[in-house]
Amino acid sequence: MVNFRFHVVSIIAIFLAIAIGTVMGATFVGRGVVENLQNRIDAADKTSADVRARNEQLTAQADATTRYIDETQGYAVGRALAGATVNVVAERGVDGATIDRQAELLRQAGATVPGVVWLEEPWKLNETSELVALRDATGLSNRAPTPLRTSAAGLLGRRLAAAPPALSEEDLLVKLADAKFVTLSGVAGSAAPTAADFTGVSTRTLVLGGPGSSVPADTTPALAAGMVDGNALLAVGEIFTSGGEVTERDEWIDEIAGDDALRDHLSTIDDVDRIEGRVAATLAMAEVATGTFGNYGLGRQHAVPQNVLTTPLSR
Repeated sequence: MVNFRFHVVSIIAIFLAIAIGTVMGATFVGRGVVENLQNRIDAADKTSADVRARNEQLTAQADATTRYIDETQGYAVGRALAGATVNVVAERGVDGATIDRQAELLRQAGATVPGVVWLEEPWKLNETSELVALRDATGLSNRAPTPLRTSAAGLLGRRLAAAPPALSEEDLLVKLADAKFVTLSGVAGSAAPTAADFTGVSTRTLVLGGPGSSVPADTTPALAAGMVDGNALLAVGEIFTSGGEVTERDEWIDEIAGDDALRDHLSTIDDVDRIEGRVAATLAMAEVATGTFGNYGLGRQHAVPQNVLTTPLSR
């Protein structure tokens, strides 16, 4: 007859069997699992070490390539701009060191670079005082910020495409500088220029901007349109900075390269923040004098102009 003691013994036996099974499972099955995991960890460590070594090798190769390009860029452009004058216009907020390096390469190619016309942050027209100041400087009567800005940028473009006014006449460039919409600055160690140094007669202009600037995106296209109206020899280049609303290379410059009213009258260059882009911009400055325009840079049909004659530099 089954009694209470039998039930107690049975329950104890069941729990004892579970405990023995758990210990044996942890001893035998667990050891295999641990060994398998350790093997995977060892394999991952080896793969990581291989990838790290490969990355170090690729980095060293990239550094060597960059150094080679940097040391030969002057020979790539030769004396393509001998005797030419190139004005530089830049959006405030793009990398100033890149502007200096571009100016230095233009000069290596034989160009005279008077300085830089910096487009300043007040072009945002966020304050009433800025709206009033821009109207006073330009004589425009637009009330809303956007049409006022684009009209004023167009006037500035036409001024940069023309000869400076006579001494007895007011210079728009001076008035915009006094109103803090532009700053006339030296570049790559040169002295600060005057407004009279920026003339569009027999002069070429390189405009540099990008998504990292402090200037509204519609400013440079309107400036370029004004310069095209003035028959300027013009190229526009992008200095890319990641961050902000625009995170893809070429998005900023594509707005200009894809504009039907501009594309056949100016050259565009992406990646001016890289050596390759600065070489392309320099050669594009040589090409625009022939009346030929293109869309150049990494990922484009042509990285640089194809029909620019250069005189090799001598050591």
